[in-house]
Amino acid sequence: MHSEFVSPPAPGPQINVIVNQPEQLGRHCHRDWQDGLFSCCNDVKNCLLTAFCYQCMQCYMYGRYGECCGTAAVIPMAGVVLSVKHRTRHRIKGSIIGDCCAFSFCPPCALCRLYRDMEFVENMNGTLDL
Repeated sequence: MHSEFVSPPAPGPQINVIVNQPEQLGRHCHRDWQDGLFSCCNDVKNCLLTAFCYQCMQCYMYGRYGECCGTAAVIPMAGVVLSVKHRTRHRIKGSIIGDCCAFSFCPPCALCRLYRDMEFVENMNGTLDL
């Protein structure tokens, strides 16, 4: 009787096939606002300051971005301009028309939300700058 011994094939280079690419958290990822438009009571101090001294608060926020405080006094709907700048810089979902609507129908709420998000970004990154 004759028996054959067959040896297994020699190990070769292994090929890994990637079926799904991992999602990158890069420049093109967008996040939501830190909280909602009507979440003013999440920061009562900011809510009261904005309600009773809207222009002062807006001026203060422009200053935090290194912009001239007077900008808020001379540009109609200045909150929209600052909101678009912040939203674009920090990749927040939304649109210019959405910002316009928020600042048209409830300017104090929109400014409060912007302030809270600016605080969130500063707490996470240590600065508003990228």
